[in-house]
Amino acid sequence: MENKNIIELYTELAQNPQKDFGWDKGLDNAIAHGYKQEWIDKIAPKVWEFCAAVGNPFTNAEIKKGDVVLDLGCGAGIDVLVASLLVEDSGKVFGVDITPKMVEVATIHAKEASADNVKILQSSFDAIDLEDESVDVVLSNGAINLTSCKESVFAEIYRVLKPNGKISFADMIDISEPSSECCSSSTEDDWANCVAGAMRESELIELIQKAGFKDVECNGHTHYTTAETTRGAIFSATKIAAEELREKHWDSIFQKADYTQVLWHQSSPQKSVELIKKYAKNSVNIIDVGCGASYLVDTLLNDGYKNITLLDTAQTSLDIVKSRLNNSKVEFICSDILNIETGKKFYIWHDRAVFHFLLSKKERAKYFKVLASSLNSEGIAIISTFKVDGPAQCAGLDIVQYDNQKMLDELPSNLTLIQSEDYTHMTPKETTQEYIYFVIEKR
Repeated sequence: MENKNIIELYTELAQNPQKDFGWDKGLDNAIAHGYKQEWIDKIAPKVWEFCAAVGNPFTNAEIKKGDVVLDLGCGAGIDVLVASLLVEDSGKVFGVDITPKMVEVATIHAKEASADNVKILQSSFDAIDLEDESVDVVLSNGAINLTSCKESVFAEIYRVLKPNGKISFADMIDISEPSSECCSSSTEDDWANCVAGAMRESELIELIQKAGFKDVECNGHTHYTTAETTRGAIFSATKIAAEELREKHWDSIFQKADYTQVLWHQSSPQKSVELIKKYAKNSVNIIDVGCGASYLVDTLLNDGYKNITLLDTAQTSLDIVKSRLNNSKVEFICSDILNIETGKKFYIWHDRAVFHFLLSKKERAKYFKVLASSLNSEGIAIISTFKVDGPAQCAGLDIVQYDNQKMLDELPSNLTLIQSEDYTHMTPKETTQEYIYFVIEKR
């Protein structure tokens, strides 16, 4: 269902909550889903007229006093007001909806309820004006199934949730037989079973897992239906910390792939070696972060560099390099880039294509804090990323492209960009990738 049709439908609901739309709504629907009597008593009767809830997302939400809660597809604000009661005055609740009339109605309902801890936003679900890792619990009720790109929605949910934050939502699922055709009915009331609509339970669980969530469960089905082939269901999941995701991803790649054939592999790390030699004598401490199975360390050892530390989140890649080098002088550290504590100070920090995987502003700020604390005074960081207009993904993961200005916008005051240079990498498949190298000095 296109956004235009969704907005038209929910504008009609916002203006005429008592109209029969062909699906359950109102106070009876809320009671059937197990909404507590204490909530019903505290929220105005007229608000419950809008209740087109697919299920009760509060069943497994674990919302506590002081939490920050986000409700995607908040509609007239019923779940927002329930969450407002649960988080109390010390908490905060954000409601997001794409329908201007629903945003208006929800805002009025929050004001009339004196819910000062509530803010309603008009927004798509994949570009919400909230900070990274700022939300404890994300709720939704019959809204995600209406989105055309659910991967983007769950990526945005992952972004705004705090580490180990929870998502609890009710949504429509497709219960048709595998041979059934989507949208077999010609009635407009079957909108939730269309292309932008319901997924099968197993497919939805897999999609949520791929978005970076663990303990993904369907907590049960509800009485709610919009067509013969749909049924309401309730889901819950927990955000996996980004560090754990990175470890699993890269270990899996190095376990399954020939590292000499992955697209980012360099048979000769020419540009990195050239820059290291330009700025450092072979007696200095060097750390190669996110080293993978790169040949950089081999080349540096051959050129007389001795004090080298290799860091990667994947133990598998470090084991590959260990067996290849058989050199006891190299120090190996298995750790996420944002959590390293070596006890050493380095004159050279080398990073070929780790920084551009950090999608959140908070992670990038932490990266530079770790970098600055790891460098000697006047130490040098050599960071390589995909450049603007270069690839948008690497190894199946989204990245951030950079140019001079974008890098300058990220740097804290104690780090100064002193050089940048474009570089074209020839992949093992004889294709090209456009990189940019940045040389940054600690001041």
